[in-house]
Amino acid sequence: MEIVFFLLDGCRPDKLLKANTPNMDMLMDKGVYSTSCRTVYPSLTAAGHMSILTGCYPEKTGIISHFYWDYDSNRFYEIFSDNYCQAKTIFEILDEFGYSGGVYGAYFRRGAKDTLFKKLLKKLANFTSEKLNFIMGFLVRHPSLYKILRSRVVGGFEEFNKDFDNRKHQFYYVMFNDVDKTGHKYGSDSKEYIDVIEEMDRKIGSFLSKIEKENRDVYIVIMADHGHIPIRTKITLDTLDLSDAGYEMVEKEIVSAAGLIHYRNSKGKYIHGAIVSRHIQFWFDNKNDVSKVANVLKKRKEFFDIREKEELKKYRLINERTGDLAFSVSDHFGFDFLPIGERGDHGGLTYEEMHVPLIVWSNKNNIKHKKIYDCHVTDITPTILDILNIDYQGLDGSTLLG
Repeated sequence: MEIVFFLLDGCRPDKLLKANTPNMDMLMDKGVYSTSCRTVYPSLTAAGHMSILTGCYPEKTGIISHFYWDYDSNRFYEIFSDNYCQAKTIFEILDEFGYSGGVYGAYFRRGAKDTLFKKLLKKLANFTSEKLNFIMGFLVRHPSLYKILRSRVVGGFEEFNKDFDNRKHQFYYVMFNDVDKTGHKYGSDSKEYIDVIEEMDRKIGSFLSKIEKENRDVYIVIMADHGHIPIRTKITLDTLDLSDAGYEMVEKEIVSAAGLIHYRNSKGKYIHGAIVSRHIQFWFDNKNDVSKVANVLKKRKEFFDIREKEELKKYRLINERTGDLAFSVSDHFGFDFLPIGERGDHGGLTYEEMHVPLIVWSNKNNIKHKKIYDCHVTDITPTILDILNIDYQGLDGSTLLG
């Protein structure tokens, strides 16, 4: 038995239904599926991926955004890496039970059976992340080199097909980031967004044709880590001015498609802010000022769902890394200084950002066809473990095949 997991980064379920996708339509017609599977908040890539790959919410994974402020070292840490995940990944769990997992197209691969060469390249990628100002600046100016390095680190669809032919693993995790990139550049209401979903369907169709010719027991899982929303109004950093609360913005930095800002008041107390796409978190030196700042922000139409840390329990987002204040950008707003969100973005709480498609299918008809209305991305790891008859406790999600 083999399981192949196709992750369509940034794919909205309503746009998947609108697109011409005969292959995924067939899988939905015969398998378990949902067009309203809920992802985690914030609806960001790292948070979504790690909850999918651990079966746990951000409160357990510790991936509460792409950055967090560490008071001990007095600095921001970028946590767009499974090195910072505080829960076991599915690859680590599978390894405990004697199964091998491979990853293609994604950096999130802790516990996967990588070659020594790929492990060394990943260490280089992590080093690059730590030296963003110099190295990433060089790679941005040389996109062809960056593309080569990235493909060597994460692999791709061709490498997956080769490894599948050679029966290298029992579990294959294949990520396509084409939909997400197109959503950022053109917006999720664009023809280009539909076109790229159809292109992904053709790739999945080529794999279905392959297994149709072979007598292998294969399960296919398809889902996304988050959705997408078009950006119709660009806002400036001035919308985050906190002078009304007694704080002056004293430093700002754009790094790795995020904005890191620092405020200081007359008493020398700081607020440290991380803006990642459409999600913002603040860390306060003086916790007594949290409510004051929250009340200032609640008066601004550009921001939505402004919550103090204790109020984030609803989203299962409370971790030692979580900011003292968290909120999202309002519908169809996006920051003009972030290079990634040209016409579309994610990270917020809209229905379009917070819901993803889900398909589970077996070529041997081992699962019954049904539509699921109440499911979450944390249910995927328990479902995969259930398929493999692995009993593993401590996960937040539940199998979808019960």
